[in-house]
Amino acid sequence: MKKIILCAVLLTLNFNLLARDIKIPQAQCSDIDVRDKMNDEMQEHFSKPQNQDGVGWCYAFAAADLMTAEAKTPISSTHVSAIFNKKIDKNIFLKTGYKIGQLFSDGAFDTAYEGGWIDRAVKNTSSEKFVCSEEDLPFDENRRGETAMIVKRLESIKSRLKEDNISNSCLEITLLRNDSFKNMNINEIYLILESDNINRAFSDLISQNCKKDLIKVEKYKVKSLSRPNYSRRHRQSSSSAKRDFTKKLGRHFDTIGKVLSSGKPMGVSYNVNNITSSSGGHASVLVGRRWKNGKCQFKIRNSWGKSCGGYDRTKIEECNYEEGAYWVSDQKFYDMVSSIDYISN
Repeated sequence: MKKIILCAVLLTLNFNLLARDIKIPQAQCSDIDVRDKMNDEMQEHFSKPQNQDGVGWCYAFAAADLMTAEAKTPISSTHVSAIFNKKIDKNIFLKTGYKIGQLFSDGAFDTAYEGGWIDRAVKNTSSEKFVCSEEDLPFDENRRGETAMIVKRLESIKSRLKEDNISNSCLEITLLRNDSFKNMNINEIYLILESDNINRAFSDLISQNCKKDLIKVEKYKVKSLSRPNYSRRHRQSSSSAKRDFTKKLGRHFDTIGKVLSSGKPMGVSYNVNNITSSSGGHASVLVGRRWKNGKCQFKIRNSWGKSCGGYDRTKIEECNYEEGAYWVSDQKFYDMVSSIDYISN
């Protein structure tokens, strides 16, 4: 088994191949909190728990946080996911993949897509140029009713449009309009539902309802980091391969430190079996770093609400339930995070 030791010797990294073990030295693990460079509104946003409530839109929460830091105002994760799903529906290959996936998964919705990629969600939202604010369209516990229930009501109405008589459909749309789309009239909602499937209709309804208060977003550039792995080229000596890997590892953590120090959160993708007893792809946001208990630790902002019950406490260093975040060691961070996305402009 491989061994990786990360230690400071004249600001260099040493690598050993006997077992897999990572340790970032204290000298290279200064305390960082992205909130330190944010205004009061942003600090409050990044200190408040988020809850995806069983809906597979974790990637949208992460993408929204990345753009929120750039726009300096909270962006709606719901609108980000709606835009993403609309774009997926316009791509025949991705649409087919999602449709097949729905046949073998037990999702929250019948037809609305779940699951996605942080980088693509940022790019898709950027291409739309305008997005609803989190204040006007929070994911749950808002004045219009919880988002998941809105989507389910839309699916129900849509599935019966051709079967029900017009009066029944209009009655349901009227009730939905009064709860969720107060800036639209009943006819506008009806026409959108009649002409579009749910993945396109939900995005169009949100854009139309928020059109007077949309936030302008820039054309964001997204950079991605993949976890560096040890490899040995043909005829490359073991010592040369070790040096190459050590350099890649050093650049990886150095980039993470520089981005966080600039006040930018970073989206992280990983399997939840690294922090829970379950398994499955997940996305969260890296927001801090610290030295504690002789380890370099990383703070990850999650979207599982104000609770620590979902974590295997033997797999994490600490849970900050009041912020909806948790800490992992440098070793755990390296082992679990397969890719990292951040906005570079």
